[in-house]
Amino acid sequence: MSGSPTKVIFLWHMHQPSYKHPAKEHYYVLPWVRLHGVKDYYGMAKLVEKFDNVKVAFNFSGVLLEQIFDYVKNRAQDYYGTLSLQNPEHLNSREKGFIVDRFFSINFERFIRPQKRYLQLYNKKLSRKPNFTSQDIRDLQALFNLCWFHPYTIKKDNNLRQIISKEKNYTKDDLNYIIDKQYQILDLIIPLYKKLLSQGKIELTITPHHHPIMPLIYDTDVLSHTPYLKKPHSRFSAPADCNWHLRKALDTCKQVLDYTPKGSWPSEGSVSEEVLSVYAQEGFQWVGTDETILFKSLMTENVSYDLIKNQRHILYQPYKFRGVNIFFRDRNLSDTLSFVYQGWEDPVFAANDLLEHLKRTHYFSKELLKERAITIIMDGENAWEYYNNNGVEFLETIYSALERSHILTTSTPSQFLNHTHSRPLERLASGSWINGDFSVWAGSKENNNYWELLRKIKDLIDKDARKKNKKENFQKALDNFYLIEGSDWFWWNTFEDVSGEFKKLFFSYAEQIYRALGKKAPASLKKYG
Repeated sequence: MSGSPTKVIFLWHMHQPSYKHPAKEHYYVLPWVRLHGVKDYYGMAKLVEKFDNVKVAFNFSGVLLEQIFDYVKNRAQDYYGTLSLQNPEHLNSREKGFIVDRFFSINFERFIRPQKRYLQLYNKKLSRKPNFTSQDIRDLQALFNLCWFHPYTIKKDNNLRQIISKEKNYTKDDLNYIIDKQYQILDLIIPLYKKLLSQGKIELTITPHHHPIMPLIYDTDVLSHTPYLKKPHSRFSAPADCNWHLRKALDTCKQVLDYTPKGSWPSEGSVSEEVLSVYAQEGFQWVGTDETILFKSLMTENVSYDLIKNQRHILYQPYKFRGVNIFFRDRNLSDTLSFVYQGWEDPVFAANDLLEHLKRTHYFSKELLKERAITIIMDGENAWEYYNNNGVEFLETIYSALERSHILTTSTPSQFLNHTHSRPLERLASGSWINGDFSVWAGSKENNNYWELLRKIKDLIDKDARKKNKKENFQKALDNFYLIEGSDWFWWNTFEDVSGEFKKLFFSYAEQIYRALGKKAPASLKKYG
């Protein structure tokens, strides 16, 4: 069994929820699609392009692809971007306050502390009576936007390097160049992924369109499997919506990239037996989820979770349930990349530590499994601003070593399935990559209130759908309802939403639904927050 090299499957997950302004076309409230597009969606693909024999998978949520396409095709704008181009002398106090409050939204240790002027402005913000001059505001506009260029872009663009070297006293022309350059990079993203696809270097996969927690959308009674989590008072169940989110994501990927994915990283790795059946209905060949789900699935009255967990070689093969292949990610390695190596000051040392883990796994499992795949699935966008130099040296070291290795090599999930048989799985436990359950998105008072609100709105939509003459705005109400089924609105009930923007967006979309149905939003709507 020891002849073949062990495959390493990297799946980089890219996701942003809808930041679209509820009442403005091609306009976004928050800038994260634009900024992560410039730095991460572009930069991560350029890293793969650099190597001849490295293969990885990129996973996009449908709504993220939709928003990238909007920026590219329609030159969509966002509030942060429009403010970045304004003359500080013409800004009112509210707009200046917004810039001072929000334009430090970048990793402090990697971006603010190393830049003398940026740190000076940060300290001024923390002073008792911060008084920002027009030049202070202009510098802040520039410094914040400059942080979001990938190192490869900076290395290639002499004008950008000259602007960065100024460090302060930025001008209107500087800001115009910075923002225009961002849009130039956005224009390169879709052609770059298409090129890598045509070369067989990447596999593209998708997450259900608005990134919903599908088992909860299918039926919140799935919480019966975790009795320590309270179920909402009103059961929510919309199985057909699960099909819609998958079909919409597939359609969006086909429209944007002319590509039909075979696989999926379900939102937050959340799965259940019923949801796997939906994936089978929609023609998916494989999904990925967390190792905890495998261990729970193999538990019996006589075989404990810990006993199964200690047999780690069982992770390094795909399984099949209801016709769908399943890859289970190595949580230890995935989370170490996500949350640990970022704090190591020597990125090459950190990369070599990962490579040693991969080698040990190879030697441990090569006599136990004929074909082996170590699956690493993690956020492909948010982690890198915490790494030195946006993780460039770290990832280059890993890719370069795997390209040269005789015992390790990279593979995409679909490529690996072409050379192996999946082990049948008799049952599939429900849960996500976080704690193996759905506690981030249901069970708390705040989140259960949201599920009850969704139930109330769904009942209104279903009632309207039964009318022979549907209102003209019925489809708009339905589209917005799919949008608020997304996971992020629930996530920010569990974790701190410092700006409060997510709650504002959620309730704006909910109000739009009532309006589209010809009804007045109840005064009690905000109680759900």
